Amino acid sequence: MARVVGIKDVAERAGVSVTTVSHALNGRGRISPQTRKRVNEIAEQLGYHPNATARNLAGRRSGLIGLAVTQTDEGSFAIADYAYFVELISAASVAALDRDYGLMLVSGAQVESWMRIQIDGAIIVDPVMRDPLIEHVRRTGAPLVTAGRVPGARHGHWVDNDHRAVTRGILDHLAARGARRIALLESLPTTSYALDSHAAYEEWCAERGQPVIATVARGDLTESAGFEATMKLLRRARPPDAVHSTHDRLALGALLAAQAFGLSVPHDLMVSGGADSEPCKWARPGLTTTQVHPSQIGAEAVKLVTALIEGREPERSQVHVPSRIIPRGSTKRPVQAPVSGTPAKK
Repeated sequence: MARVVGIKDVAERAGVSVTTVSHALNGRGRISPQTRKRVNEIAEQLGYHPNATARNLAGRRSGLIGLAVTQTDEGSFAIADYAYFVELISAASVAALDRDYGLMLVSGAQVESWMRIQIDGAIIVDPVMRDPLIEHVRRTGAPLVTAGRVPGARHGHWVDNDHRAVTRGILDHLAARGARRIALLESLPTTSYALDSHAAYEEWCAERGQPVIATVARGDLTESAGFEATMKLLRRARPPDAVHSTHDRLALGALLAAQAFGLSVPHDLMVSGGADSEPCKWARPGLTTTQVHPSQIGAEAVKLVTALIEGREPERSQVHVPSRIIPRGSTKRPVQAPVSGTPAKK
C-alpha cells in the first residue's frame, strides 16, 4: 500500500518549516511569491492533499458554504422546477468540493433555518431589497456573495449577467426581424434581474419610438401564468407582434397562448424567452432564448466566497458573466432593413 504523503514530507523536500508549507498552501502569511510557488509545485509533485477536517478544526471553520435562493411572500416555488437554479447549484456544489468545502442548500423561505447551522460563508441567489437572508448573514459576519446584485446596492460581492445588455440584445433581434410592437412579459420587480430588464426595455422603446407594452405574470412563474398573461395581451385592441419574456417558462406559456389564439409563430407572432432550458429546445417551434451560463455563475460565486473565507483578496469583487442569444424557430424570420429613422442593429 502506498504511503500517504504528509505536510512534513512537503516541508522536508522544500527545505522549509511545516508552518511555511501550511501558509503557502492556504494563501496566508508573509511568504515570497517564489517560495509559495515552489511549495505548491512540490506538493503537487508529491501528491499531497491537505486534510480538510484538520484544516477546518485549526481554523475554527465548519467547511460549509450555505446557499439559498430568495423566496418572497408573493410566491414560493420549487427550485428543482427551474433549470437555471438546478444548473447554478450543481456547478456550485462541484466547485465547492474542488476547494474542500461542502455546499449546504438552505431554505430561502425561513431565516431560522440559517441560524441552526454554522457556515463559513454564504451565497444568496436573486436577493431582493431588504432581504432578511442578507441581513442575517451580515449580522453573523460571515462572508457573503450574491448571484445577482442586491437591488439598490452599489457595493458588495456579486456575480451576474449584464441584464440590460441581454434585454437590449433580444429586442434588437426581434426588431431586426420586423417586430414593431414588442411586449415584455415579466415577473414582479423585486430582483435586480427584473428591474434591469424592465429599465432596459423602457429605454429601448423610447429610443425606437415603440409603445411600452409591459405586463407582469401573477402567481408562480410557470407556463400557466405565461399563458394567462399572454392571452390578455393578445386580446388588446392593438395586440403585440412579438412577446419577450424574462423567464423561459413564461415564454413557453406564451407559445401555448399563441396556438390557442390561432396565431402562427413566428409569422403572426414572435416569442422569445430569458434563460435557456431543455424544454425551450424541444418546443414547437423551438424557443429563441438567451444563454446566461448559470453553471459559470455558480462556479464564480464559490470562487469568490472561498477567497473571502480564506482571507484572500479576490481578483474582482463583481463578476459579469457573458451571455449570448440562441436563435430558434420562434423568431425565424428574415432580417429586414431598418425602418427609416430607426437605428440599425449593431
